[in-house]
Amino acid sequence: MSFFTFLDKFVLNLFNLFCFISGVGILWIAYFMDKNIYKWSDFIDSSLITVPQILTVVGLVLLAIAIICTFLAPKNIKCHLSMLSLLLVLILIGEFVLGGIVYHIRSEVEQHALQQMEYTINGYNQTGHETFRQSWNVLQSNIECCGISGPKDWKSVSRSGKLPASCCYALQIDESCTEINSYTNGCYDEFKNSLQHNNRIIFWSALGFALIQISAVILAFYTKCTVANEHNEYEKI
Repeated sequence: MSFFTFLDKFVLNLFNLFCFISGVGILWIAYFMDKNIYKWSDFIDSSLITVPQILTVVGLVLLAIAIICTFLAPKNIKCHLSMLSLLLVLILIGEFVLGGIVYHIRSEVEQHALQQMEYTINGYNQTGHETFRQSWNVLQSNIECCGISGPKDWKSVSRSGKLPASCCYALQIDESCTEINSYTNGCYDEFKNSLQHNNRIIFWSALGFALIQISAVILAFYTKCTVANEHNEYEKI
């Protein structure tokens, strides 16, 4: 095996490793988003729920590229690297576009969540809106929040000082949930805090894996050009 053949295969394996790491990382981001979005699924735009699904497909494509290329030994490695690099660039552009769209609609997501909360909380005790009641009970129990901006929001709904049992923690038998023993944080504030916190985690994680993908593309194109020139010079000698 010549030095150039060894170098080509080394770069190809390194490229595959970068794709594998990026694929696993994007799948982790998709899982992280889906896990956090699920808690708010009844109060956010359904279009945002599809983002983890799209990222899952992207992650699986990158894993497929890495796995297939690991077990296949193409005759023309340089051409193979060029094709994979082009595909990786297209995927990377798609990721940036998707990230830009999600960032751009952030304020719209918050506004939509607020509108959904205001609409569903008014139907909490109404007949035929059992899903609203279930959504609020699940949300308040899981997030440990109460009302939209606080427990006082339930006064106009219940017409009394009693709150939904999901607003309180450690209730005694036959004890009613009141503002005294309820969660003090509003669910909308918790939603905004969660959205901002998750955005920071997703942003820096996505940036790190994007740099890995960019490194893979640069490595592939640089090696293709430099090794090809050195190989030609070597043949002339």
